[in-house]
Amino acid sequence: MIRDLSIAFLSEKIKELENALFMSESGALVNLPTHIVRITEIDGEGNIWFIIPRPTQVLESFSREMPAKLDFFKKGKDFFLKISGLATIAWSAEEMKGTTLTKQFPGLFDKEKMVAVKVKVESSEYVEKAAKQSSNPIKQVGTQVYNWLLNPLFNS
Repeated sequence: MIRDLSIAFLSEKIKELENALFMSESGALVNLPTHIVRITEIDGEGNIWFIIPRPTQVLESFSREMPAKLDFFKKGKDFFLKISGLATIAWSAEEMKGTTLTKQFPGLFDKEKMVAVKVKVESSEYVEKAAKQSSNPIKQVGTQVYNWLLNPLFNS
């Protein structure tokens, strides 16, 4: 496990994994629901941007900033990534200046169907999965017989 990684390394691994589970860790009464998100952009400051469907509640009832975490994973990859930080909701296209979100998704923010979320990375964790041991039963039996008969260091 590696903690607090560089933005370049994080950016490379995020692009490779693409999807994350976004969870608000706010203690507020009204929280953003958990979403599976596709990361759309990582800006020059290392902020992670993505869009989510606009909540059905009155948007002003949500805190504009909240602690959140992103868990990145992808089937078939031998690593995963956990990021914690401060999430900020961008309600309008004016708040997304300097990003390509409004160009990638023209009209979605004007029609009030989507909102953008920016996560400022505060801590990160990179974990490589351990290789699985062979589940071949014939090999396991052969190893067990070898250990019983020929391995003087085996105690069982």
